[in-house]
Amino acid sequence: MVRLNKKRINRCAFTLVELMIAAICLMLILGPVFMMLRSGTNTSLKGMLRIETTLKARNILQQIYADLKMACFKVPDAGIYSFSNILTKSGDAPNYIYQFYSFPIHQSYSDIFENPTDENAENNRIPSKITYKIEGESAPYTLIREETFNSKTTSKILSNNINFFEIKDIGITTEVDSSKMQFYYQITLQLVDVLHPQDYDNKQIGEKLRQNQKDVILADFYDIVYPEFFNAIWNDKRLNQNWHTELKINSDEEY
Repeated sequence: MVRLNKKRINRCAFTLVELMIAAICLMLILGPVFMMLRSGTNTSLKGMLRIETTLKARNILQQIYADLKMACFKVPDAGIYSFSNILTKSGDAPNYIYQFYSFPIHQSYSDIFENPTDENAENNRIPSKITYKIEGESAPYTLIREETFNSKTTSKILSNNINFFEIKDIGITTEVDSSKMQFYYQITLQLVDVLHPQDYDNKQIGEKLRQNQKDVILADFYDIVYPEFFNAIWNDKRLNQNWHTELKINSDEEY
């Protein structure tokens, strides 16, 4: 009879307790690393969003500045006019509508003047009617710019992230001559962007925010615009009106 020798086989393995301890240690090590990576990602995204919001605010402000800089009005025959009548404000807060006339910047010479080729005819300048309006039931609101020139209206959405927007007309006396006034427009613009919109309570915005909140990017901008046309006429009463100063406004438009 052949006797078979059975060899004893030793098997090595981990127990369930050892596996649980290893998993816990791994979590303790990787947990802080994950939190650091997440924090770094959020910081990076917030920085990129802040740059994007700031650039958008600058572009909007440049457009408003250019329009108000060239703001104009039809000089009455009696010579009685007021700076507060140049820009009209209507609507209820925050859905204000600002309207004024402005010399067109991007129109051709032949379109700006009424009779550019006739030397004997009156050659009044044709202005653009500019409208800025805030739309939306809750913040963030939408800022829309409309320009009407020769009965053609173009509309453009400047931003869908408006939290606060205001244009004020201000007049001050000069230090050199207290009898003279200087007039300007003060623009206040605040854009708001949210890093995680699904986690943000929309009721927190709507009024002008004073400081950055968690996951909220604010871009506050202020600017002063000196309307050259009005101040030139106001500070020089002897200025003779000519076809540069007279405006041609369509009869169907209310001034």
